[in-house]
Amino acid sequence: MTVATLHVSIVITYYGVLPVLVVLGVTGSVASIWVLLQPSLKKVAVNRYFLVLAAYDMALSVFYIPIVVTATGCNFLDYGSALYFAHFGWTTACTFHALGTYVIVFLSLDRFVGVWFPTLFKRLQQPPFGFLHRMVAMVVVCVGVHLPFMVDATVECEGFDEEEIQLSDNSSCPNGSWVSSDGFENSFEERWHEVYRYFYNLMVRWLPYGLLAVFNFSLVMAVSLGKVRFPGAAATEVTKVDPATGALRSGNRRQARNSERVLVATVIAMTASYVVLTLPITIFLTAFAGTDTDRCSSPSPEETLRHVGNIFQLLEHVLHAVFLVLINPRFRRETLRLLGCRDSPGGEGDTTTPDDDLASATRPVSSASRSYSLVVKVRNSTVPPSCHKL
Repeated sequence: MTVATLHVSIVITYYGVLPVLVVLGVTGSVASIWVLLQPSLKKVAVNRYFLVLAAYDMALSVFYIPIVVTATGCNFLDYGSALYFAHFGWTTACTFHALGTYVIVFLSLDRFVGVWFPTLFKRLQQPPFGFLHRMVAMVVVCVGVHLPFMVDATVECEGFDEEEIQLSDNSSCPNGSWVSSDGFENSFEERWHEVYRYFYNLMVRWLPYGLLAVFNFSLVMAVSLGKVRFPGAAATEVTKVDPATGALRSGNRRQARNSERVLVATVIAMTASYVVLTLPITIFLTAFAGTDTDRCSSPSPEETLRHVGNIFQLLEHVLHAVFLVLINPRFRRETLRLLGCRDSPGGEGDTTTPDDDLASATRPVSSASRSYSLVVKVRNSTVPPSCHKL
C-alpha cells in the first residue's frame, strides 16, 4: 500500500503530527536524563523515579518511529518491516507505555504514604518493597503481559495464502503488498484472545487508573485540608542553629515541607495528564478495537478515535519533562545552570523525601560552621538574573 492510497487522517497523524511529538519526546527525555544525572539531583532518592521515567519516555518515543514509518501497519517497505511491526511494533511501544505508567503509580503511592502515613514511609522503601524490587517486578509484569501478543502474529502477502507464497523472502510477494497481523489483531475471534484482552486492559489501563484515582484523590484531599500546600512564592525564611545541640531548627523542616509540596504537585500534574490524555485510546482499545481490513483507506469515527488516542498517548509522555521544568525549582535551576544561564544552584526547593530532609535537620554541625551559619536565609522568592543566551 502506498502513501497515495492512505486515508488523509492517517497521513496527517502518522506522517505529520506524530513525527513532531517523537522529536520532542526524544529531545525532552534526553535533556531530562542529562539534568537528573547531575550530582546535585542524582543524590536525591526520589529522583531515581524521574530518571527511570525519563528513560522509559525516551524508549517509547524511539519505538514510535517504526509505527510512524509504517503508518501504524498500513505502509510496509518490505517483508522485514512487516515482520518487525507484526511482532514488536505496537507491543514494544505499549510495553514502555505501561512501564512509564507504573512508575507514576509508585510515585503516587510514595506520596500517598508520605502524606497520610509518614511512619510507614521508610518501611515502604526497604526490601521487599524497595526501589530496585519495584522496578524488577514492574519490568517482569509489563513484559510478561505483552509477551503473548509478541508471539501470536503473522505476515502474509496480500491476495495470496501461505501455500502459494514463501514468506521468508520479501521478493516472493508479486504485488509487494505485505499484510501484517500483530498480536492485538491476530486470533482476534478466538475465545482465549477475547478473555486475554480483558485481562490485558485491566492490567495496563484500568488498574493503574483505579490506583492513581485513589492515591491522587487522597493527595487532593490533603491539599484541601491544609495538610499539604502547593509550592508557591514564599517569604524569606530563617533557619537557626540550636546552640545546645548544633542541630538546624525549623528552616530545614520548612524546606522538607516545601519539597513534599513540589513532589505532590508534580505527581498530581502527571497523574491528571495521564488520565485525560490516555482515556481516548483506552476507550478505543476496550470498546472499539477490531480487525477492520479497510482501516487504512476508509475513514470511520472509530479510526479517528484511534488516531487521536495515539497522539494523546505520546503527548502524555512528552509532557513529563515539561512538568519537571515548570513545577520542580531544583530541576529548573540545574537546567539553567547547564545551559550556562546561572551559577550552581542553591538548596531551596529540593525534591528530597521527607525523611531525607528530616535526617539532615537533626544532623549536628561543626563548631566552625556553627559560628558561620547562626542565621541562614532561604530565599524562595528570589528571581535569578535573566539568561541572555536564551
